[in-house]
Amino acid sequence: MSTDLSDAVLEEAASRGETLTIHDLLRLIERFDTGPGIPDTRLDRYLDALGNSRFNESALREGLDRRLVDAADWETETEVYRLDGGVSAFPPRWHDDLTGETDLTRYVATMTTAVEEGSEGYTHGGHGDGVPEKLLLDTAVIFGDYNYKRAMDEVDRLRDEDLLDAGADQHPNARLRLTPEGAEHLGIDPEADDVAVKTGTDRTDDPRIDE
Repeated sequence: MSTDLSDAVLEEAASRGETLTIHDLLRLIERFDTGPGIPDTRLDRYLDALGNSRFNESALREGLDRRLVDAADWETETEVYRLDGGVSAFPPRWHDDLTGETDLTRYVATMTTAVEEGSEGYTHGGHGDGVPEKLLLDTAVIFGDYNYKRAMDEVDRLRDEDLLDAGADQHPNARLRLTPEGAEHLGIDPEADDVAVKTGTDRTDDPRIDE
């Protein structure tokens, strides 16, 4: 890892301005710089740099203190997580299950089972159960050594092969879930495992569609 800070992180953070949350910042650092997990000293340098530009460094540090939790599983899209010697936008269980993993069906399984309240633990994204696509893509880039386009292409391939499904939702950040074939691919029993799996038909599952 370079000792220089990532221009991509600093520029994207600046473009978000006051809407930037500490969770967003950690996701940017992990995506464009460190990969899974950020050493405390590295995060300090980013906070210093942002404080010397347009951000209030004290407010960023207060946000970190307020949102930092010791939890194994995902809680909300505003929390950040303590790791050994560092922090992350993602909980320790995801680090254990997904670091080096390239099978995006396994990401969807982990990201729905290792979440407080299941799919309801995500406040962003489209209708229904599953993982918001943008979060899945970020996670694949960070943990699976994908680039963003290759991760998007892989999601499209898995949907074409009927291993992942977004239902009838046309939301630009649609939620992705396993199909029964995807669950079988992973050896998951949808009746026994708390994982988002497509059931029924899209028309009956989507309350926005008038019969």
